[in-house]
Amino acid sequence: MPDAAEPARLAAGCWWQCAVLEAGGRVARLVVVESHAYPDGTRVELTEQMAITQIGDSALCVAELDEAGQVVSLQPSRRFAPKAPPIWFAEVRESTATPPATNLLAFTGAGQAPGSLVSEADLSNIALDSSDQLGAVRWHPATGRSDQLYVQPDWRRRNVASALLGAAECLSVARGWPRLWGDGQRTELGEVARNARTWSKRTADLTDTAPPMTPTDAPG
Repeated sequence: MPDAAEPARLAAGCWWQCAVLEAGGRVARLVVVESHAYPDGTRVELTEQMAITQIGDSALCVAELDEAGQVVSLQPSRRFAPKAPPIWFAEVRESTATPPATNLLAFTGAGQAPGSLVSEADLSNIALDSSDQLGAVRWHPATGRSDQLYVQPDWRRRNVASALLGAAECLSVARGWPRLWGDGQRTELGEVARNARTWSKRTADLTDTAPPMTPTDAPG
């Protein structure tokens, strides 16, 4: 299905963005927040103290930025993903895809600090076991449409999907890309997950049931 602009009716949730400013005015981090403090999709700039007051415990994910404004870490909050293990991330871009896509892969262990964001090139230099990868999410930066979300069977019901979506949303908006949203195509398991959490308002109602991503995938 071709990409389209995010339908306005999908933006019914209350996820807003806070750019946290250092004393000199540099954006030190970008926080995706779930609360009614600001309308959905709003981006505000706040000092450290103001951010602490207005965000409270409502952060979904925090993106740390370096001096050049590049995202160097993604920290999903324990509130949003309380059962998730320590997670670090790798970004793999599909520049030749039509349209281009980005994949955010979630891992645990392998000697990497939780929250670290590594490039595809750096990932190839890390010794990984097949059990280290928890899952992945794929989306199109030009529009924000996410078309794949997968969690390894052994890691399901541990809020890994929540951590992945929060981190992908945070990475996308920190770079000035559109917010993530989903159309009406998903697996039965994806429909169960979609209806269980607050991101249901960021996706269209089910229109097409896709086949399971693994033979063992089933709702319940």
